[in-house]
Amino acid sequence: MNSKAEIIAASSGVQLYPQHKSRYFGSVSKEKLRLVFAFYSPDGNEIAMPIASMAAYLKRDFPWVEVVLEPVLILRDSEEYSPANYARTIQNLKPDLIAFSIMSPHWYPMEPYFAELKQLMPDLPVCIGGYQAMLSQEQTIENPNIDYICVGDGEYAIGNIVEHLKGVKKGPVDGMWEKLNDGSVYKTEPHQIGDLEALPFPDYEIFSKQDGFEDVNSSIFGPQGKLVLPVMTGRGCPYRCTYCCNTPILEGWKTKKTFLRKYQPEAMVEELIRLRDTYGVGYFEFWDELFLSNLKFVRAFFEIYKDKVRLPFSINSRVEVMNEEFCRTAADAGCHTIWFGIESGDQEYRSKMLGRKMTNQQVIDAASNCKKAGINRLTFNIVGMPLETADNMKETLKLNRTIAPEHFFFFPYIPLRGTPLYNTAKEEGLLLTHKKNLHYLSAANDRTFTLNMKERPELLTAEQYNDICMEMLEFQESNNRLTYAEEKTVVEDKSFNLVEAEAESTEQINSLVAQEQKGGLVETVKNIFRS
Repeated sequence: MNSKAEIIAASSGVQLYPQHKSRYFGSVSKEKLRLVFAFYSPDGNEIAMPIASMAAYLKRDFPWVEVVLEPVLILRDSEEYSPANYARTIQNLKPDLIAFSIMSPHWYPMEPYFAELKQLMPDLPVCIGGYQAMLSQEQTIENPNIDYICVGDGEYAIGNIVEHLKGVKKGPVDGMWEKLNDGSVYKTEPHQIGDLEALPFPDYEIFSKQDGFEDVNSSIFGPQGKLVLPVMTGRGCPYRCTYCCNTPILEGWKTKKTFLRKYQPEAMVEELIRLRDTYGVGYFEFWDELFLSNLKFVRAFFEIYKDKVRLPFSINSRVEVMNEEFCRTAADAGCHTIWFGIESGDQEYRSKMLGRKMTNQQVIDAASNCKKAGINRLTFNIVGMPLETADNMKETLKLNRTIAPEHFFFFPYIPLRGTPLYNTAKEEGLLLTHKKNLHYLSAANDRTFTLNMKERPELLTAEQYNDICMEMLEFQESNNRLTYAEEKTVVEDKSFNLVEAEAESTEQINSLVAQEQKGGLVETVKNIFRS
């Protein structure tokens, strides 16, 4: 575990900070500093977990910071949330700092918003965090309307910047890059918070409105008529999928044993009970990158959850670990839906290009195990990837038709800087040279499918891509039947035998991260969740 002091010390060995060149150091003299958090929501979701976590930290340790939330909810009202109107809304809030949490696909559509903000409020410091700032540091800070970027975990960094603006803490904004008066950039190391217990649980109050959560869209896939609350039991994923933003973050993590981080099961359950009773939650969505990343945690958590929380939930998992025992035990604890990635139905392409080593038979077996346990299946699939052929895409549709998940979800490949698959696309000359507004649901919503990379006609033509995507959309609309009926399939055999791990928890996690995808983690899990 690494404390706040250790994190700050780790990033202190840099060049002397030229404080006289800082444009915003000590710029806020009033007693209360007003911080506006923002994010871009092209899909309708109105919950951002990073903001909830930072808001909780500020509330606990910086009571003199007034936190306001003003996201860009483009689906609610495109005119109200146009760049010009949004900038006027922010101006009326009179903030001392605006901080955006931005995903990489949302960068281009958000750039006009930054320009409008700076034109209307040239003295307002603008800070960018999220995967965009973490993976595309140079691209982000080079934008003329951006003043700071958060290059790692944001909780301690956001505390540092508010102290910086108040002038109470001399030196650089640790955990961030700052654009100085002369245009140069002062860089500090990213924060890597290994001890989640040092942080408060996320603060959902920031998302509530006058009527509580009645008018808050908190889920894309969850049931209607119930408050669905996204939660996380930890952070980090040990796999190195070539398309995923977690891969470069894992590669840059200094202390690998702290990358897979979990709250204590008892503390997590107590927090879920508090959320359930405070807000009337009816369903939890666990947004962990991989719910099954700490085996000791999962075993204890399921047991306590089913006794004390007693609410349906969904999780992210991997087909390699979804054997009959695991699925039965998850169902017994209240698991309603398991989300899992297939990505490509072509086994060879998936293994070589995506770093996903499971076989198609494993996908079929995992889906069958879920169904037998009474758990719904939601599959994630990517289309239009580098060097993907028309036949590869057809195999994705074929495999999903075979397992017939309760919800089939597909989305276009979006190149994420820093990932191995992005580098492949770059080396192959496939990256587009012009800016394109991208998000994962836009193509299906618009019913128009265009490649997000340059066309390779010998592999996949633009016409073939659109035609196969339309077939997928037809399958999605005819197949999807995700239900949230109160009746639940009863599985008679609820036994779940675990083999005690010999290693201590931190040593076990360190071992999981160090192992290669092939064998390693998968075999370890198989030995513990024995079928």
